[in-house]
Amino acid sequence: MDDQNTAQPRIASLPTRSFLFEDLRLQVDHRLQIELPEPRAGEHFYTRLLGFFKGGSLIIKLPTNWNGKTPISESDTVTVRGFSGQIAYAFSADILKIRYAPYPYCHLSFPESVQGAEIRKAVRVKVSIPARLANGRLGPNHAIDAMITDMSALGMQIDSTDIPGIRGDTVSISFRFWLQPNDYEVNFTAKGIIQSAQPNEDATGWQCGIRMQGMRPTEALLIQHLIYESLIEKRTPIV
Repeated sequence: MDDQNTAQPRIASLPTRSFLFEDLRLQVDHRLQIELPEPRAGEHFYTRLLGFFKGGSLIIKLPTNWNGKTPISESDTVTVRGFSGQIAYAFSADILKIRYAPYPYCHLSFPESVQGAEIRKAVRVKVSIPARLANGRLGPNHAIDAMITDMSALGMQIDSTDIPGIRGDTVSISFRFWLQPNDYEVNFTAKGIIQSAQPNEDATGWQCGIRMQGMRPTEALLIQHLIYESLIEKRTPIV
């Protein structure tokens, strides 16, 4: 393992600490993101974990680009990123071997350490997601168009032209987003309570803070993945 392999990849602007690879408790078929080295730094491809031998190597499905060719070569040093539970992690690894039989796979050097950052529920990221907000107190058919401008696992801020309601109102908010690697479409609807509602700075609309309420575990996990992809993969800044 060379000096490059001991470099510490950044995880957005979040504080990190060191983990052992085993601490992540990754399972077979866990999704990974491979970030290419110079001169193609910033390009990334998705793959899956096939297995590992502690202290030896990781075995992953060989990543390919749009024309079916692999973007990596033996001896490349890549950055591996992923999300496990509430931990966003990253580590550097060398491409040891590439094989095509009985299926395309490759061996990565086993990481001596992994940098991890806990994506806490209060972490907020900037987004721009169209939404539809309904407030039963304002009428059974009341619904307005809105734009989600930032989000955390606990709630969100929206902008709207029409008044969304007042503090304490229970609302329903619906929006759509896509998760990688296969552009999996999520149609999301959840309940929330308005925490604040006031005219925006130029008095052309409203800003509203909403605290999410009653999300099921699977729904909360989808929101965590959305925040992870915004923060880590799209390099969206923290609010």
